[in-house]
Amino acid sequence: MWNLPYVFPMKRVMLMDIKVLIVEDDPMVAEINKKFTEAVKGFLVVGQARNGMEAMAQIPVKQPDLVILDIYMPQCDGMEVLQEIRKQDRPVDIIMITAADDTVTVSKALRQGVVAYITKPFKFERYKAVLEGYRHFKQTIMQKENLGQEEIDGLLPVRMTREERDMPKNIQAQTLQRISQYLLEQAQSFSAEEVAAGVGMSRVTSRRYLEYMAEQGLAERELYYIAVGRPIHRFRLVRQPEK
Repeated sequence: MWNLPYVFPMKRVMLMDIKVLIVEDDPMVAEINKKFTEAVKGFLVVGQARNGMEAMAQIPVKQPDLVILDIYMPQCDGMEVLQEIRKQDRPVDIIMITAADDTVTVSKALRQGVVAYITKPFKFERYKAVLEGYRHFKQTIMQKENLGQEEIDGLLPVRMTREERDMPKNIQAQTLQRISQYLLEQAQSFSAEEVAAGVGMSRVTSRRYLEYMAEQGLAERELYYIAVGRPIHRFRLVRQPEK
């Protein structure tokens, strides 16, 4: 571990806990989904519904940001709930968790604007990755008034290939992957100098790649104030570049 001076993080716009409504007719599965959700930092379960009718009654009261929605339920199934939410134009995002994996159902859910689709059974690691990706989406949307094309592309399910995005000539895919992998294995943010030492490259090269990653939404850049001297930028991986 590097011997660093104490740093003071700069104030940032912080995202409040994301309010979640879980809609699942199986009580055991609903409880598992609740535990999984609250095990991920930044998420708070504000309610549970056993069917679609209960879900539609709770949404205007609980005002969730996110609904974890099953499809196969009595009285009113998940697709009907999804369609009604979109019909009412409620500012609610939907993550489907269901055993339905046929292309017709998946395509229909995507056309209705779900932000993620998870098939049962699933592991916590998969669920956590989806929620963390959604949290990054919310942070991106809330902290900026306008988005660049690359940022918009990163939020869409259909993404441009690396060649189509016209990667700069001074950025090499292999080096980008090396730096991303290094940051992925760390538990904290790092400066360009630290990344350079850890990966084995010059500080100038390291900074060029880290700045590029921040511009593309791959890394988060934070300004830290140290006890003596100028403040430094530190970088934390948000998502890995496409291979």
